[in-house]
Amino acid sequence: MKKLLKIILITFIILISYIYISYSNFKSEILVKENKVIDIKKWENLKNLSNKLDINYYYLKNYLKNKDFKLLAWRFQIKENSKIEDILETLKKPLPEKEVKLTILEWWNIFDIDNYLTNLGLINKWEYIKYTENSEKIKKLTKFYKFLNPNFISLEWYLYPDTYKLKSPLKINELVIKQLNNFENKVYNKLNINDFHKEKNKNQNRINIHLYELIKLSSIVEKEEKNPLEKATVAGILKKRLNARWKIWADITVCYPHKLTAEECKMVVSKYIREKSDYNTRTMFWLPKTPIWNPSFETINATLNSKKTDFWFYLHNVKTWKIYYWKTDREHELNKKYMY
Repeated sequence: MKKLLKIILITFIILISYIYISYSNFKSEILVKENKVIDIKKWENLKNLSNKLDINYYYLKNYLKNKDFKLLAWRFQIKENSKIEDILETLKKPLPEKEVKLTILEWWNIFDIDNYLTNLGLINKWEYIKYTENSEKIKKLTKFYKFLNPNFISLEWYLYPDTYKLKSPLKINELVIKQLNNFENKVYNKLNINDFHKEKNKNQNRINIHLYELIKLSSIVEKEEKNPLEKATVAGILKKRLNARWKIWADITVCYPHKLTAEECKMVVSKYIREKSDYNTRTMFWLPKTPIWNPSFETINATLNSKKTDFWFYLHNVKTWKIYYWKTDREHELNKKYMY
């Protein structure tokens, strides 16, 4: 019995010592290592705050016990390498509401957009991606936008690239709604829906499927050709390859499953060029599993109204980006040396 009591006493002393040391560290150590933007809602409390900052709730509660602290409902930016006192000081200074101008480019994917908003300090990393891939939100939005499908895994590809003015602190749902409205007005309402298929009794679901396939190809054309005058020709060549059951050999498709930005992809595209995936059009037939960028109306329209030619191959001069076309593989291989 004495032995058991001794073990319990020692255990208790160790536990108390651990708590004391841990709490002492809490008061002095860096608790937030990277810049972090947090939103505090009116109904949230210290428990919610501790979860957002990933810090010990009980230590926080005890630390504030005799302090005059009131949690404000607003958006705050916690700076990197912040200790508890730094955090509390920051929570007294809500981010000012102001207008921000966001420019989202045509050849950006969802990872580019998230990275862009994160670097501006408007969101936390992956926050935009998580929102646009939320299945419940997608289902709700299908009630307002005909071109969306409740089975979509993401809203990407309908998040139209453009310049947007919004209030800061940024609300992701407001940006997404503006992007979807833009797609509806600048793409969906401007396209000739009758061109998607020939049936007289057109079903909305079939229209959406054709639109989705069109955006898949358009997203490739967006990156393959920068010159607006050549987009329709490139789209026509890619369509010919698909119809002939060729691999379309568009290198820019290989990075998407690795969740890379456009800049990151440039550095490692050769690493994945022979990889077998649902996106690598060098190793698979047909189009990628999903679109890979957010194409502009200009590119979508050029793809829909593609130009028929005798060409099967094209290549760009790496210095001038001028495009050259050839009818045969032999011509293509012979002229490659002049492109680099």
